[in-house]
Amino acid sequence: MNLEILDTTFRDGVQGRGVEVTNINDALHAIKAIDDLGVKYLELGFASSNFSAQERIRKALELNLKAKVTAFGRTHATDVQAILDLKVPAGVLVGKVRLRDVEKSLLKSAQENLDLIQESIKRLVDNNIEVIFDAEHYFQAFFEDDGKYALQVLKTARDAGATRLVLCDTNGKMTPEKVVEAVQEAAKHVPLEMLGIHTHNDRGRALANAEAAWKAGVRHFQGVIGGFGERTGNLDLTAFIPNMCLDYGAQGVDENQLKNLTQIYLKVCDSVNAVPDAKKPYVGESAFYTEAGMHESGQQRDPGSYLHTDPGIFGNYVTTGITEQSGKSNLLSKAKELNIEIPEDKVNEIAKDYQNLVDEGINFGLADASFHLFLLKELGRLPEYFKVNIWQILNKQEVGEGSECVASLKINIHGQEKWLNASGDGPVNALDNVLRQSLNGYTEKIDHLKLVDFSVRTVDAFRGTAAKVRVLIQFSDGQHTWETVGVKENIEEASWEALLNGYIYKLAVIEGMR
Repeated sequence: MNLEILDTTFRDGVQGRGVEVTNINDALHAIKAIDDLGVKYLELGFASSNFSAQERIRKALELNLKAKVTAFGRTHATDVQAILDLKVPAGVLVGKVRLRDVEKSLLKSAQENLDLIQESIKRLVDNNIEVIFDAEHYFQAFFEDDGKYALQVLKTARDAGATRLVLCDTNGKMTPEKVVEAVQEAAKHVPLEMLGIHTHNDRGRALANAEAAWKAGVRHFQGVIGGFGERTGNLDLTAFIPNMCLDYGAQGVDENQLKNLTQIYLKVCDSVNAVPDAKKPYVGESAFYTEAGMHESGQQRDPGSYLHTDPGIFGNYVTTGITEQSGKSNLLSKAKELNIEIPEDKVNEIAKDYQNLVDEGINFGLADASFHLFLLKELGRLPEYFKVNIWQILNKQEVGEGSECVASLKINIHGQEKWLNASGDGPVNALDNVLRQSLNGYTEKIDHLKLVDFSVRTVDAFRGTAAKVRVLIQFSDGQHTWETVGVKENIEEASWEALLNGYIYKLAVIEGMR
């Protein structure tokens, strides 16, 4: 009973209101994380829609992903050619199934539509591209239009060489009972193992309908991390996959992959500029929240008594209604992950400092390196490799010329005080250059350190120009990758905090492991 997932977060999901990809590197990091979840297909964009979607697909093809990078298109010559040009291993072709759509939208006859579906699929198959056929409005066609024609469409796609025939509840109108009925009837005409389903959530039934399809024998499912998408969204894979594993014994996603689910959700939210939903089952900040008092008392006396499952399975934590207790829970769980033991007499003090940082906007879930440094500092175990006395940034604009950014740094290192300057392409690059220049005593250790990504988010936008910004920086030394975070009202201060911590983490933790 293997579960086969096509993730369409970066195609169907990004069509949602307020969901937007603004940084290709953020998207690629999230795509890599989703790939680690064990999905079979990654549908990453409309092949002929825009340059950004095409670039995302091309870049993803360079990542050596385990899943098949997949491009989306219509049963139209232009889209078929666009898929061919991208050289993806698999393509999703969406075709009309309702006669009203064929006649009124395509302005074609029923047979012309079948011919178009056959030609489009066959052209990709003949070029060694696997085809997944999405039967648009299949359920509405089957129950409300012409059921015989809907089945004929499926058979045409099958005969043309499609490997999956996906029944789409395009307007989210179906009930679980109707889903089962339609699947059972379709299985009389095409092999059940070829059938898949794509459920939308317009009536809040995307998850229930997908589970009903599973019970009817369907094994291919299309959905989105976080359930994003047009109108009210798609099947939410962060709820569907755990339900399948816990309740139905589905195979295909192992324990190690499930432990990353919460982090994957956070990475996706960050990459599409969406605020994480605290109430999301399994992965939300409040998913395993218990109110202080009776529930908390019961939880302490009988661990798990008020929880439906172990949150650690999905990389999440138990939290309670008391702020300090909530901080303790997250703090101790995260410290345990890093094999750092917090002495009992230090727990309350560190928990308070931890919660203060979280309240300020620090998201340690996106920057484990910063959390690691926080713990070491709180426990008095963080060496002082150097001391920064003053740092500043100067932007110079020459008349008739371009601008130049210069960073100055007064630093005490190895008992000597230095004042250095360095220029760069923007303030962060200038700061990076002057910091790297000043740490010549550690040249061998930081020689391969690189900044591979930089992103900025507004933390409390309601404050207008006084809003804080959160800067995330990803570093790599060729063997390790780590993220740090800085939160300040000033973007340069937030950037400096994240940048500085990235270097300190390299020296204190990565080099300390050697």
